[in-house]
Amino acid sequence: MNTANEFRRKAIGATFFTGFGAIWLGLSLYAQELLSTTTVTLVVVGTLSLLLGCLWTYRHADLWPEVASDPAIGRTFNRVNAAQWFAGGLVAFSLARLHLDAYIPSAITAIVGIHLFPLAKLFRRRIHTVTGVAMVLWASFTVLVVPVEHMQGITALGTGIILWASAAISLLTGIASARSRNAAAADSSLTA
Repeated sequence: MNTANEFRRKAIGATFFTGFGAIWLGLSLYAQELLSTTTVTLVVVGTLSLLLGCLWTYRHADLWPEVASDPAIGRTFNRVNAAQWFAGGLVAFSLARLHLDAYIPSAITAIVGIHLFPLAKLFRRRIHTVTGVAMVLWASFTVLVVPVEHMQGITALGTGIILWASAAISLLTGIASARSRNAAAADSSLTA
């Protein structure tokens, strides 16, 4: 059963995936020296489109009942994210000190993917597991296959696409749920 809390968390999660996806895509364009008015406009339009979907989803959370929030969810979320940021900073610092800068985006992509596994369980969101697996596999692929001189740009491109795809899927499932709920409400009002 959907709740208003879950629906809002879905919208907030998609907002973060949208924002971080845009950052990764911008990094990719920069690393591949593809920054232009056209490419930046495409990223901005994509970001705004997804953010509008996030806003719509958030505003339609009222279609479902509100349930009491569990404070343990917030604490666990904060711990998982703190661990992710700490691990990302430590790995980035270590790789930079070893002059392995090209591997930093792949390492961060893997860390972000791994951090999604406990969040998937915490929020009961299968899409987070799928996204986490995709990011870990993408990070592994880039390290094993992509030439070092292209690794940063290609890794960032794939990571941004994965995050945007996850946000879009989450929003589309939310929109479908809201529409089916509205359709059911309209049907019941016609028969009453």
